[in-house]
Amino acid sequence: MPASLKFKTCKLFVLLTLLVFPFGCTHYYVPKQHPVTAGMVPDFTGHDSVAVINAHNSGKLTLISTRGAHKWMGDMQLWTDTAVGVLENELQLRGIKITGEASKELRLTVTHANVYWGFATIRCILSLKVDTGEGYTNIFEGNNSSPWTLYRACDGAVTRAVEAMLNDEKILQYLKYRT
Repeated sequence: MPASLKFKTCKLFVLLTLLVFPFGCTHYYVPKQHPVTAGMVPDFTGHDSVAVINAHNSGKLTLISTRGAHKWMGDMQLWTDTAVGVLENELQLRGIKITGEASKELRLTVTHANVYWGFATIRCILSLKVDTGEGYTNIFEGNNSSPWTLYRACDGAVTRAVEAMLNDEKILQYLKYRT
């Protein structure tokens, strides 16, 4: 093969690589903890300790969004860890002790999350399933948008789901009731 043909082939390969590389990325994201917004949850205190448990049993990656050739993936078990952290912080601020040996349990599972792209906004909607130790189960929606990034939208969606949970009367009664 002549040297000029090898050089052209090499240039073509480098050019194609540079063109394809930025368009075929997969991104992995785990939301960061953001505290519950003041005034979004009723004032309450509890008397007993509570075990807050990540009940998600799978560490597999889930597709949360696509945009062009970009894909965003998330491990819902790690997303649930974030929700557990947000809830534990909020309960501790209200004088509730968090311990694994508590008589009360809150088992959390982020079941799914999706990101939607709109005009000047990015929205994340997720579902947080909560089971109490007394058999009450409910699913709470975290719905948050950001004009800036998918990451801010997802971080806020986790916090909003925890806020929704802490506005549920049965959850509040469970936390307030002394065993």
